[in-house]
Amino acid sequence: MGRSMSNSSSQQSAAISTHTARPGPHQRNGYLAAAPKESIGDREWDEQVGREARHQELIEATFDRAGAYARLGDFEHAVEWLDRAATLGGDLPPTYQVKRAHWDRSPLRPGLAAGR
Repeated sequence: MGRSMSNSSSQQSAAISTHTARPGPHQRNGYLAAAPKESIGDREWDEQVGREARHQELIEATFDRAGAYARLGDFEHAVEWLDRAATLGGDLPPTYQVKRAHWDRSPLRPGLAAGR
């Protein structure tokens, strides 16, 4: 390849002076400053937000499962999955309350077809 792997001292000096001439976000007066440290509170906050996001994803997946069972006509399992979502989330949003009531009264539910 013909190029030497080492830089000449003038190239190194130019690189150093260019580096120190333009202070970056962690440089002050041409010297490297300590990078800001993440506090324990920030880490705990990030973990809490992550837990809440995973919890919300679980609730949404439960709604998706309920909807999938309803599309298959299996309203008994659809209602069971909505009940699980209610347990996870504390209550059902109004839209799912209406769906649950409709699915719960469906004549395709095994107990309702023969008994009512």
